[in-house]
Amino acid sequence: MLRFDSIHFAYERTPVLRDVSFAAPAGAITCVVGPSGCGKSTLLRLAAGLLLVQQGEIHVDDQPVSAPGLNVPPEQRSVGLVFQEGALFPHLTVEQNIGFGLRDGASGTQIAELIGLTDLAGLEKRHPHELSGGQRQRVALARALAPKPRVLLFDEPYANLDQALRRQLRDATRQLVTELDMVAVFVTHDSDDVTALADIVIALDEGRVVQQGSPRDLFDHPAHASVARLFGQTQRIRARKSGDTIETAFGDWPADCLAIAAPADCELELLVRPDGMTVEAHPEGLPVAELRVSGADDLVCVQAPDESVIRVRIGRPHEISSGTRVLVRPMHERVFPENIANKTHSQ
Repeated sequence: MLRFDSIHFAYERTPVLRDVSFAAPAGAITCVVGPSGCGKSTLLRLAAGLLLVQQGEIHVDDQPVSAPGLNVPPEQRSVGLVFQEGALFPHLTVEQNIGFGLRDGASGTQIAELIGLTDLAGLEKRHPHELSGGQRQRVALARALAPKPRVLLFDEPYANLDQALRRQLRDATRQLVTELDMVAVFVTHDSDDVTALADIVIALDEGRVVQQGSPRDLFDHPAHASVARLFGQTQRIRARKSGDTIETAFGDWPADCLAIAAPADCELELLVRPDGMTVEAHPEGLPVAELRVSGADDLVCVQAPDESVIRVRIGRPHEISSGTRVLVRPMHERVFPENIANKTHSQ
């Protein structure tokens, strides 16, 4: 496995990582998620040996590879890195790019196996500019696999690809990691990557691990506002808690809708997802401004007296239409206060 123990890191005097500890096991994909600037890519560069650890230790299969005063060279620590842009050599062919990191005398058979493994057959003699974005990322993946690393690190490699290609490459990545029993750590800020790829999720915010667990655990029970924002198109609503009631522009809600307890009387900014609420037709309700198609469901856009709008996801068929008046009701523990910061949760 790949293990981070109490990692601290700063650029000059600006802290980036603060006491980060977690383990990524073989045969599974560990996704590291969080907003821009939270330290995700820095963590990968430390694991790859491209940056020096300032405090803490990094282990590969229980062998220390990074610590203060210790930095096993990148080529000796059995770690591969796949970048967002692929970073291919433009003057080399596909097979030359794949074989670039191999020792002299690497067999054509070995390269051919990697070409087959990453579905690049027939493209061996092409140069990077003759490939699609998805094909270039497959070449980058094959090149990272060529030295047979124990650990493979992905730094948002599919960010610039269209959705169909992303789905293809996610499936290929999952299959390869399982077949080769590798450690895979995948950095992303895309919730679709997390739900499609991750076995384990590590959520970072301001350089700290704020939650770790399965994708479902983080989706259903976010322990930090940044985790709630990561999934499900969260919407902000201003509210006030008065005793056991949450007063909002969309009606008064019971306090048990909150996923995290809040003080008895306070001003709140809430995060709520479209699938965390229901609507019910009622003559004294609020008007539906419009309906929007969202896959197999519809988004009901409900307008409050202050002209703010909230989106509620409902399944089809239904009898709601534009102009229908509805009551908006939150589901139990599906509303997340912004003041859940500094709480942590582990699976």
